[in-house]
Amino acid sequence: MKEYAILLDNTFCTGCNSCAYRCIQEFRYHDQASKGLFRTFVSINDGGLYHRRCMHCLDPQCVRNCPVKALTKSDYGPVLYDAKVCIGCQTCVRVCPFHIPQFDEASKKIVKCSLCAQRLGDGKQPACVEICPTGALQFGEYGAMKTLALKRAKEKKLKLYGYDEGGGTHVFVLTKEDSAAAGYPNVQKKALKSGRASLDGGLGVPAMAVLAVTGMKKFSERRARIEAETKNEKP
Repeated sequence: MKEYAILLDNTFCTGCNSCAYRCIQEFRYHDQASKGLFRTFVSINDGGLYHRRCMHCLDPQCVRNCPVKALTKSDYGPVLYDAKVCIGCQTCVRVCPFHIPQFDEASKKIVKCSLCAQRLGDGKQPACVEICPTGALQFGEYGAMKTLALKRAKEKKLKLYGYDEGGGTHVFVLTKEDSAAAGYPNVQKKALKSGRASLDGGLGVPAMAVLAVTGMKKFSERRARIEAETKNEKP
C-alpha cells in the first residue's frame, strides 16, 4: 500500500467541526465524545484554530514506548491502536509530544485517531476529509501532500506545522497565525527520518470538554467574519 498523509489548511477551516461529528458517527463513540474524548476536534481559540488529532508521527514515541505493542506504526502512515492488547498503563499518554492519546477511565482504553485505516483498505478517504465542507482537509500520497504543503506555505506565507516537529509526521498543518498561539503544542523539531527531505525554509480531558463548549460558541463569530470578508472581496 502507498504511504499517505493529510494536509490541513486552517485558512479554509471555519471551525464547524463537521469532521468531529462525522468521526463520531464513523466509529460510534458517542459516549466517549460526551465526556470530551475525541479522535479529532477543532477548538476556536483567540490565537487561531487548533485541530486536535493524532499527527501519525514518522517515528512515534507512543509506539517506541508501549510495553505491550498495542500501538504500531503502519507502512502506509497511520499509527494503529489495538484495544484488545492495551493494558491501560497510559504510557502513550505520557510520552506523546503532541499530547494526543486520551485515556477513557470507564473502559481503561485509549481514544485516538487511526486515520480511518479501515476505510483506506477499501480505497476510501478518511471520513473527516470526505465530509469537510470547505476543502480544508485534503488526503493523498505522502509525497504529494508534502510538496503541496511546502508550495502553499511559500505562496501564501503560511506557517507549516507537523513537517519536522518530533522528526516529522503524516499530518501537515498550515496556519496563518503562529501554531503555538493557535493551540498546537511546542514540539522540538528534529531531522526527518532517513529518506525524508529536510525543510528549508497539552491538553487533558477536562480541558477538551471546556474547549468543546468554548469552540462552538466562537464558531458563529468566525463564520460570520469569514462570510463578511468573502463578501467584501467580491467585485
